[in-house]
Amino acid sequence: MRGTSTTPSTPTPKASSRPLEEARGLTRSGVLIAYSHRDRDLLGELQVHLKPLQKAWMLDLWDDLRVDAGPRGEEELRRAIAATRVALLLVSPSFLGSEFITSETERALPVLLAAQQHPRAAVMCLYLRPALDVFADYPFIDPQTAMPRSVRLTNFHGLNDPMQPLAVLDRPARHQVLQLAAEEIIKAAHRNTVMTAAQ
Repeated sequence: MRGTSTTPSTPTPKASSRPLEEARGLTRSGVLIAYSHRDRDLLGELQVHLKPLQKAWMLDLWDDLRVDAGPRGEEELRRAIAATRVALLLVSPSFLGSEFITSETERALPVLLAAQQHPRAAVMCLYLRPALDVFADYPFIDPQTAMPRSVRLTNFHGLNDPMQPLAVLDRPARHQVLQLAAEEIIKAAHRNTVMTAAQ
C-alpha cells in the first residue's frame, strides 16, 4: 500500500506506524490527519505548529493515495479511526473529490466518522481552500438506531470559517489561524475524555 508522500519543502514527520493489532485496542491516542496529496503545501504549514505531536509520534498522516489502494486501505483507515483520539480533516476541493468522500460505500469518511460508536474520536475540520461542497449532505443509516440520518462536514467542529479558508488569507493571518488551530488540536489530543462532534 502506498504511504503518504511529501514535497521536498514539506518533510514527513515521524508519524505513527502502529500495527493493526494495536488499532483494535480500547485506548484512543494520537491525531489522524486526512488530506489530499495536492494540499501538501498547507499541510506543511500546519505541521510546523504541530511539532509537539510529531515529536511524541502522535500524528498519523493519511493522504488520498493511501485510501486509493483499495479495500485493504479502507479497512486500515477504519481501524485507525477506531484507535485515534482526534480525526482532523483538511478540507479543500481536492479533498472533497478524493476517495475519502466520493466512495459509494459506507466507508465514505463523513459517514464513517458520524456513525462512530462511543467513545468517539473528536472530529475537526480545517478548511484549506474555497469549496461550496462542504455544505453537501451525506445520508446514511445510523448503525445504532437503524434510522436514516445525514451529516455534512460543517456538522463537525470547525477550526476556521469555511467561507474564509486558509488559502484566501495573507501569510500573517494564516499563521494566526494555524497557531490557534494547532493549540486546539494538541489540547484535544491530550484530553482524557474524548470530545464528540456536533450532529
